[in-house]
Amino acid sequence: MTVLQTLSRPQGFGKRVALACFLILLILRLAIINTPSPTTSVENCIEASGGSFPTECGFVFDEAHYVPAVRKLLRGVSTNHEHPPLSKLLIAGSMLALGDNPVGWRFAPGVLSSAAAAFTPLIAWQLTRRRDITLLATMLIASDVMLFNIGSIAMLDGPALFFLMAGTWFFLRNKHIVAAFLLGLSFLCKTAVLFNVVGLLAYFLLLAYSRRGSLRAAFYDWSPVFEKTVFIMLVVTVAGIAAYDYSFKAFNNPFAHLDFMISYHSQLRYECGEFQLPLRCTVINPDGKTTVDLPLSWISPVSPFSPAPYHLVTVSAGDRVWHPIAYWGIYSPAWWTTALVLGITAYTTVQTRGRNHQHAFVFAWMIFSYGPYFLLAHLLNRYVYTFYFLPTLPALAIGLPLVLSDDKFSRAVVLAVAIIQAAWFFVYFPVKSDTHIALLELLNLPR
Repeated sequence: MTVLQTLSRPQGFGKRVALACFLILLILRLAIINTPSPTTSVENCIEASGGSFPTECGFVFDEAHYVPAVRKLLRGVSTNHEHPPLSKLLIAGSMLALGDNPVGWRFAPGVLSSAAAAFTPLIAWQLTRRRDITLLATMLIASDVMLFNIGSIAMLDGPALFFLMAGTWFFLRNKHIVAAFLLGLSFLCKTAVLFNVVGLLAYFLLLAYSRRGSLRAAFYDWSPVFEKTVFIMLVVTVAGIAAYDYSFKAFNNPFAHLDFMISYHSQLRYECGEFQLPLRCTVINPDGKTTVDLPLSWISPVSPFSPAPYHLVTVSAGDRVWHPIAYWGIYSPAWWTTALVLGITAYTTVQTRGRNHQHAFVFAWMIFSYGPYFLLAHLLNRYVYTFYFLPTLPALAIGLPLVLSDDKFSRAVVLAVAIIQAAWFFVYFPVKSDTHIALLELLNLPR
């Protein structure tokens, strides 16, 4: 069967929406891929002077960590060992193919981030077979500003999210070997996806319990999938890190590398000097203050976290001030519905003992993707950052139209949120033309 025949079938609705989502996001990202660009030589942007790079390097946010690290990799020098290597190797591949320029840095993450978002309608369709939920979930995920911005730049998150979403889709289709392999690749991009893998396994246990009616029988059904997933992920992780360490002579063995990563991240702790619990706290440093936005501030419409200027260019003329380039680390309106979605899916999952598999999936994904950061931040005092919420977004995008789909009013509320979020995306799009800015000014919106 050809691709066109597959897409034209009624069962291919999710694939058609996914393809449209991928193409639209990819076109938007390619349109701005060169902005910002460096205005100085590569050699000035490999080693940070005084702890930071000049703006002339053209880096956005954590590109200042990863692009120099990839440049060193291409020179045969291993660095940035605190993170797994796969995302950096993918960026290195696109830089080899397209050059050491913004297109080379951002092409692989941009393509994979667009594909990651496109898996949301595939998963929504797989779970629900409902066109309204699939379309609304796609609108919500595609118009998320933080996800778009982080996915457009040379960071670890785009490739990690792609393999995570692909693995999740195969997992839901009971193709557990392929799923485990993809989830292993996701872990080779970013270790935090382990929380989502635990969520997937918890979801499968809930399904087994709903079928068998007892925990013992459920564990009997669940354990082969658990063992298969863990074993394959472990093999992929160890083999991938071993190949990297052997090629770049980074560590004597992959377990020493893994131990280094664990040790490094366990040291990233803060000591709160000024408390504004439960939303944030302030760390007092010798050279100033640092605000730690705690996980509740990520989803709270009351006193949310302050948008972070990942890369901001300010232009003024008289009284007029505008930002033609503005990569903000900012929430989107759908984030404020997280507590609602979690509450309803938790209640339904408990009430039905997991028999409502759609609610069980959303609940398990969200609670294990988002919940651990409360433990890390509040019990271990580990630094957390607002973009850590990104892996929770696909479940939130599916969950909101899922829990508000019983009547016309609820569906109207979800549609209103999706429209507001699309407008939000238009306002906070990171690179604006003169026409875009003029329209925002005419509407008296942030520019």
